[in-house]
Amino acid sequence: MMYGQNGRIGLLVPSANTVVEPEFTTLVPPGVSVYATRMRTQNANVHDSRALLDHVDRAADELGTAQPDVIAFACTSGSFIDGSTGEQELRRRIEHVGQVGSVVTTAGAVIDALRRVDVRRVTVVTPYPDELNILEQRFLESEGIEVVTVAGMGIGDAYSIGGLAPQDVFEFAQDVWQNQKADGMFLSCTNLPTIEILARLENSFGVPVISSNSATAWACLRLLKIEAGIEDYGTLLDNCVV
Repeated sequence: MMYGQNGRIGLLVPSANTVVEPEFTTLVPPGVSVYATRMRTQNANVHDSRALLDHVDRAADELGTAQPDVIAFACTSGSFIDGSTGEQELRRRIEHVGQVGSVVTTAGAVIDALRRVDVRRVTVVTPYPDELNILEQRFLESEGIEVVTVAGMGIGDAYSIGGLAPQDVFEFAQDVWQNQKADGMFLSCTNLPTIEILARLENSFGVPVISSNSATAWACLRLLKIEAGIEDYGTLLDNCVV
């Protein structure tokens, strides 16, 4: 059997990220393979999120030689940092340099995913400091998504985000949700371990809950026209992904 016979996903991954690759490998169905190239970063702040973009051309060029069917820029802050215009330009840049026909960014995938599950008013949970939370809220609202609350953990070291236990994220999200009047929740950051708590949070809140990684994986699988539902990881992936 050839690896990736049902599709090949290329990931552009922040170098300090230790979560997105194992979560993607868990989420994709049999026959879909995941390949990654890293982009240098260290801190979760505005400066490093923009500096990460200096590594895109090199990383996309390298990843493109593996001839993936779709490339995903798997960094939330790096894809919302320059707003909607910046996100669109980033996709065009990766498509050109990586010589690939299909490109998604995490920020763009999140917008599409929230619309797919009919979330127009969202509570956002992040590991970020406030400077990134402010820009994320601005990005979401520029795309017509009302942010009811954005709550960050204030973690400045990018590697440390991936060291959080999913239960810690679950408890933080529960605390944030108290008395919320939102249609759903978004857990932001591809380095935040989330996929095993998405269904639990949905059962607790009674609304859709998506994460950066569930949204990015969903967007990639749509482009691959994978029709099988991915169970146990929330409403977005439970049903036919196309």
